[in-house]
Amino acid sequence: MKLKLLYIFIFSFSILTSQNLKIDSLKAVLKVSTTNVEKIKILEELNTYLINYASPDNSIEYFKQMATLSNIMKKSKLESRAYKYISECYIKKEDLINAEKFALKAIKISKNSKDVNFQLVDLNHLGRVNNHFEKYDKAIETYLKGIEIYLKNPAGNAIATVYSNLGISYENIGDTENMIKAYLKGAEYADRLKNYLAKSHSLYCIGNAYTELEQFQKAENYYLMALKDSLLINNPLYINIHHHGLGITYSRWGNYKKAIIHNNIALKHYKSVGNKLYEFDVLNNISVVYNRMQNHNKSIEYAKKALNIAKELNHKLAIIGAKQTLASAFIDLRQFDSAETLLLEISKDTIHKNLVDLETKSAIYQNLAIVNEGKFNFRKSLSFFKKFKNTNDLILLEKRNSKVTEIETKYQTEQKEKENIQLKAEKIEQTLQIEKEKTQKWLLSGGLGTSIITLFIFSYYYKKNKKQQSLIENLQKELHHRVKNNLGIIDTFIEVAKEEFSDKPFEHKLTELQHRVSSINQVHKQLYSNKKLATLNVKKYVQELVKNIENSFANKNIKVVQHIPDDLTISTNKSFPLGLIINEFLTNAFKYAFEDSEKGSIEITITSNKNKYFLTLQDSGKGLPTTFNLDKSTTFGIRIIKLLSEQLNGTFDLNSNNGVQLTIKF
Repeated sequence: MKLKLLYIFIFSFSILTSQNLKIDSLKAVLKVSTTNVEKIKILEELNTYLINYASPDNSIEYFKQMATLSNIMKKSKLESRAYKYISECYIKKEDLINAEKFALKAIKISKNSKDVNFQLVDLNHLGRVNNHFEKYDKAIETYLKGIEIYLKNPAGNAIATVYSNLGISYENIGDTENMIKAYLKGAEYADRLKNYLAKSHSLYCIGNAYTELEQFQKAENYYLMALKDSLLINNPLYINIHHHGLGITYSRWGNYKKAIIHNNIALKHYKSVGNKLYEFDVLNNISVVYNRMQNHNKSIEYAKKALNIAKELNHKLAIIGAKQTLASAFIDLRQFDSAETLLLEISKDTIHKNLVDLETKSAIYQNLAIVNEGKFNFRKSLSFFKKFKNTNDLILLEKRNSKVTEIETKYQTEQKEKENIQLKAEKIEQTLQIEKEKTQKWLLSGGLGTSIITLFIFSYYYKKNKKQQSLIENLQKELHHRVKNNLGIIDTFIEVAKEEFSDKPFEHKLTELQHRVSSINQVHKQLYSNKKLATLNVKKYVQELVKNIENSFANKNIKVVQHIPDDLTISTNKSFPLGLIINEFLTNAFKYAFEDSEKGSIEITITSNKNKYFLTLQDSGKGLPTTFNLDKSTTFGIRIIKLLSEQLNGTFDLNSNNGVQLTIKF
C-alpha cells in the first residue's frame, strides 16, 4: 500500500480552503456571463482552482461545461484538458471505468494533433489512471507508446515525466532494473531540456526507489540532489516533498533524529499553506518514527492527528493507513482491544476492498494474530496467523507467476523461432529426398564434400530443435510446479476452513475433499521432479496417496497392501482419474468397512497387458449391505467412481464377497 499512497501524494492536488472565496467569485461571474468567449475564459480560470482545491462532486459539472464549450469553439487543447479534469475526478472517486473513459476521450483529440507534447501529456494521464488502479502492464504499454511517438519526432519536455512515471510502474511490478533505467532516463531528458522541476521529480523517484530497496546511502544522495534542483527554481512544493522523502529514508535507516528534523520542516510548510493531504502523510510518518524510537505515547498522539485529517478529507486510503499506524502503537503499548477494533474495521471494510492490497492484508492478519495471542485467545491467534501465512504465500505466488509469465512470453518467441527452424529443416529434408538417387553418384564422383556440408546443416538444425525441446520441457516443469503450489494453497484454505467449524461430520467432508486435492497434487509433484513429463511411476504415485489417507484415520490396525510392478508407468491424463478412484475406495474402506480398532486389510493391485490396465481394489471388511444395488446407488463415492471409470473409457464392476471388491479395466 505504501507505493500507492506515495503515488497519490505526489500527484494529488492540495486542498486549500483559503481559495474558496476566489472560487465563489468566479462562479458568480460565470452566472452573469452572456457570450461563449466570456464563459470559456472564466471556466478556464475557475477550473484551475476547482481541480486543485475543490471536491470532485462540486467540480465535475464545470469541467463538463468547459468540454462542451471548447468543442463548440474548436479549442481542442482546452477540450482535452477538460476531459483530463473529469478523469481526475473519477480517480479521486475510485471509479476506474469513467476515469479511463474520459482519459481516452482526451487522447482521441490529441492523437490527431501534430503537437507531440500535447499527445504525451494525454498519454501520460492515461498511464496515471492505469497506474493508480494497479493496471501496471497497461500503464507501461501506454508510457512506452508515448516514448515511441517522441523518438519519431523529438519535441516538448513532457518526455521526462513520461519516463519518471514509467519508472513508477516498473517499481510497482518489482522490475528494479527497468525502474532505475526509466528514472535515470527521465532525469537525463529533464536536464537536457533544462526542465529542473521534472529533473527534481525524477531524482526524487530514484531516491524513493533506493529507499524501498533499503540502499539508504544512495537514496540520501539522490534526495539531496533533488532538493538542490528544487531550491534552484525555488519551488516550495518540491522542496518540502524532498524533505518529506528524506524523513522517510532516515526513519527506515534508523537515523531518527534526522528523520524528525526533515519531517518537521515539511510539516511546518504544509500547515502554513493548508495542504491537508501532505500534512496527513507527514504526521503519519512522524508517528511511525516515534514508534520505532519506542516513544509509543508520542506515536499515538501523531497517529490520532493523522487519522483526524484523513477523516476530514474523507480519503479512504489515508484512513486505512492512519488506522494501521495507530494500531501498531496500541499493540506496542499492549492496548490490544483498541488495536483489534481498528484492525477489524479495516479488514471488514468490504466497500473499499480494492484499497486493501495483499501486503496490507498480510500486515493486518499478522497484527491480529499478535493481538489475540496477547489476549490469550490462542485459537483465533492461530486462525489469523494461518491467514497471514496464506496471504504471504499468495504474494510470493504472484511474484512467481509474474516470473513464469516472462518465461511463457520468452517461450512464445522461442516457439516461433522453432517453427521457422522446422520449416527450414523440412525443406532440407525434401531436398535430400529429391536428391537421394544422385547422392551415390556424388559420393563416387567427388561429391562427398557437398554431402558432408548438407549433413552438417541438417545436424545443426536437429541440435537446435533439441535445444527448443529442452526449453519446452523446462517450461512444462515450471507450469506443473505452479499447479502443485496452487493446489497446496487450496489445501491450506480447506485446513483453515476446518479450524473455523467444530462440526465433526463437516470436518470429515472437508478432509475427504483434501484427499481428492492431494491425489491431483501428487501427479504434479511427480511430474515436476520427473524427467519424463508425459508419464509417471504408478507405484510411487499410489504409495504417496496411501500414506496421506492412512495418516488421516485413527484406526492403525488396517494394513494397505500394494501389488504394483516397480516399473509400471501411466500417462498423465490417465493418472488423475486413477488416483481419484483409489482415493475414494480407500477413504470409504477406512470409514465403513471395519469397526473401531478392528484389524483388516485393503489390497491394491494394478497390472498391465499390452495397451490395457487392470485395477483391483479389495478390502476384508464387512462388505456391502444386502439391499445394495449398484445401478440404483446414489452415494457420492460410487457416483464419482462411475464417472471416473467412464473418463478412463473403462469397464466397472463392484461386488461384495468377503468384503468389497472393485475391478476396473481400461
